[in-house]
Amino acid sequence: MAHRSQSPFRGKFLKCSLFLVLVFVLSLCFLSKKGSHTFFVDHVLMNIAFPFQKAVTVTTDTAGRVFRNYFNLVNTKKENEVLKEKVNDLRAQTVHLEELERENQRLRELLNFRKEIPTPMLPAEIIAASPTPWMDTFVVDKGTKAGIQPGMPVVSEKGVVGYILKTTRFVSTVMVLTHYNCRVDAIIQRTRSHGVVGGLLEGQCRLFNVLRTEDISVGDRVVTSGFGNRFPRGLLIGVVKKVKKKPFGLFQEAEITPSVDFNKLEEVYILLKQQTPLVFKTQSRHE
Repeated sequence: MAHRSQSPFRGKFLKCSLFLVLVFVLSLCFLSKKGSHTFFVDHVLMNIAFPFQKAVTVTTDTAGRVFRNYFNLVNTKKENEVLKEKVNDLRAQTVHLEELERENQRLRELLNFRKEIPTPMLPAEIIAASPTPWMDTFVVDKGTKAGIQPGMPVVSEKGVVGYILKTTRFVSTVMVLTHYNCRVDAIIQRTRSHGVVGGLLEGQCRLFNVLRTEDISVGDRVVTSGFGNRFPRGLLIGVVKKVKKKPFGLFQEAEITPSVDFNKLEEVYILLKQQTPLVFKTQSRHE
């Protein structure tokens, strides 16, 4: 009996509950429609999906930035390589232009020097140096075919270089001023004192056969005297570096720094004039 009395009440409760739920749902739908065109279910789904959409968006953006940065780095590296190549090309062009300018400067000096010397001369290029530093010789690209003979003087715009030692048809060997067998008649420009310049084994020059009574000072310029009909008068040979005057004897001597840097020579002039053969002296080192 008790069980039957509770059934109608329970049915009424369920009906009321369903009615209230329906009213609640309809109210929510009404409210959602009033503020927006989105249904309530849509709101629920959007709220549920939002975290996932956010995560996907962040991941996608991050990946996009990584790939963009990677491609930017690759492009930057390629641009840097291209720029480096351009810089290297510009440096090479600059070096080439500087070399041309220096060569033009040397040629201008040689041409100006040539105008000052009345003796006919032939330009020659150095094509080989001596195999050992103490031999004091080098090879030029002119020989007997060009009229070159042993004994002809060799000069540069800086001063005296030496003599032609030997020749072939197309090349010649030059004996430079520092060679022990080289001899050039000279005077001291300041005092006009006469002497002879010769080479030393150490690659230096000395002025000897100068009377003890003559005045020689460090810094004096030594030039060709013109005697012997080899070099024109007044060509620079070098500068006095040190004076050596012994307490006895008739002569004094001095160490000379040549005006020509033989290690940097590239072009020379050979004076074209009939020459007598060179006679090498066999005297001792300390003449």
